[in-house]
Amino acid sequence: MIAKKDARLLRKYFILTYLIFWLLLALTGYMISIEVPELMQTIMKNVDAWTPTFVILIMFKKLYPGMTFKEYMKLHFMKKINPRDFLVSFLLQAFIVAAAILSFFIINDKSLNTMVFISVSTIIPVVIINLTAGVLGEELGWRGYALNLLQKKYIPLISSLIVGVIWGLWHLPLIILSGYSGLELVYYMIAFMVAVISFSVIITFFYNKSKNVLIAMWMHFWFNFLLQIVIIDLLPLLIYVSVGYLIIAILIVILNKKELLGFDAQVQENIA
Repeated sequence: MIAKKDARLLRKYFILTYLIFWLLLALTGYMISIEVPELMQTIMKNVDAWTPTFVILIMFKKLYPGMTFKEYMKLHFMKKINPRDFLVSFLLQAFIVAAAILSFFIINDKSLNTMVFISVSTIIPVVIINLTAGVLGEELGWRGYALNLLQKKYIPLISSLIVGVIWGLWHLPLIILSGYSGLELVYYMIAFMVAVISFSVIITFFYNKSKNVLIAMWMHFWFNFLLQIVIIDLLPLLIYVSVGYLIIAILIVILNKKELLGFDAQVQENIA
């Protein structure tokens, strides 16, 4: 169970993470408006994404009393991960995006020959930008702290749904500034939230196998990167991808009830 003190700290953590992120994002918007160099804009955008970790560092002594930073790093990064989990989690995400892209071309009656991939020259910059943004900057907060604490009170599925909603709404300013408006903005917001919440469930399943934040970072990277490998309109791609993540999340829950629902399915059947 979560102690009252831990519950208060968790609420404070979420509030500060939202507040600081939105303030930094406003500063980034101002920098863009005065046309600072593009490199500075990119760096600032990546700094924004580190807010969940910044707040961990700000609140560190309260969140982890009596623990040294070295012990903290060992706690989150030194636990053994089955190499198969890296492979399976990647293949699942690659399958989702590949199916989404294929669905986009078939439904819109487009030839696969017209598919355009990002250029080889941009792959390394895209990888660097993704790694140094949300991938490395968010997961110590969302999974390393929030998910772990929530699982002291709730089953893994509920905990992952809570984190997914908070994680998704944290991006609200970016959704509003996505360039979409009207119904398209509504569709974008729904697709984004479905994708992020479903992805949160999938991450929880793999993360709980080792409690090593590296697997969450690994999956977060592929979530972002795979959406950028083909140059097509983001909205329809995100809609198809969100459906894919939702289906996979449901299948994972059904096939792993003991791990995500906190009970043995066979025992439950016997009771019934």
